[in-house]
Amino acid sequence: MVLSIAEIDRISREIRDYYRQESASVQIQKIRGNFYESVKEALESLEEMARTNVSPEKIDAYRRIMDKKDIMEKNLRNFLLKRYEKILRDSLFEIGSTVLEKLTQQEKRFIMEKHNEMQDYIESIVNPGKQTKVEAESQAVVEKVQTEHHKESNDINENRVEGKLVPVAITVDYLPVATSFGDFYFHKNDIAYIPEESAQLVLARKFGHLVITDQSSDNKID
Repeated sequence: MVLSIAEIDRISREIRDYYRQESASVQIQKIRGNFYESVKEALESLEEMARTNVSPEKIDAYRRIMDKKDIMEKNLRNFLLKRYEKILRDSLFEIGSTVLEKLTQQEKRFIMEKHNEMQDYIESIVNPGKQTKVEAESQAVVEKVQTEHHKESNDINENRVEGKLVPVAITVDYLPVATSFGDFYFHKNDIAYIPEESAQLVLARKFGHLVITDQSSDNKID
C-alpha cells in the first residue's frame, strides 16, 4: 500500500525527532516498536510515486518526490549511525532490561549477536588455550573447504590424460590443475595452456574461460 504524502511527512519528522533525542543523550533512547517497518513503507511509497511520475510533463513532481526521499535517507543514516554507536557500545557489557526495553526486535537480535561475539573474542584473548564457539565454527568451515579442495584435486589427478593443449584464462585465485606432466597452481588472470581434458574441468566449474586464438577456434571444446 502506498502511503499518503502526509503520512510520509509524519514519518520523516519522526526520524528527525529520534535523531535529536539520540544526539542529546548519552543513553540509548526508546523508539516505537514498528518504527523500521514504517520507514521501509515510506521509502517504498516514495519509490512508487517516483516511478509513476517519470515523464517530461511530471518532471517537477518527480523532483519533489526524489528530494523528499533524499532528505529522508540522509536523516535516517544520521540517526542509525548515532543509535547503533550506542548499541555496539552497550553490547560490550552485560545487557539488562533497561537497555532491552528501549530496543526494537531487530535491535535486540543485533545487540545479543554482537554481545556473544565480543564475549567469545575477549575469552579467546584471556584464555588463549580455550576454543570459543566462534573459533570452532570458523575452523570447521576452513576444514570443510580444505577437504573439498583436496577431493577436487584428487579427482583431477585420477582423470588426467595427456592431449592437445588449450589456452584458458583463469578467473579464480590459487587454482590447482593436474596434468600428465605435472601439477600446477594458477592465479587469477593467468593464461595457461593445459590439456583439453583438464581444460574441460576448469570450464565446467566456471574457474576460467577459453581464450580464442586461431588454433583454438579450429579446435573448439564441446
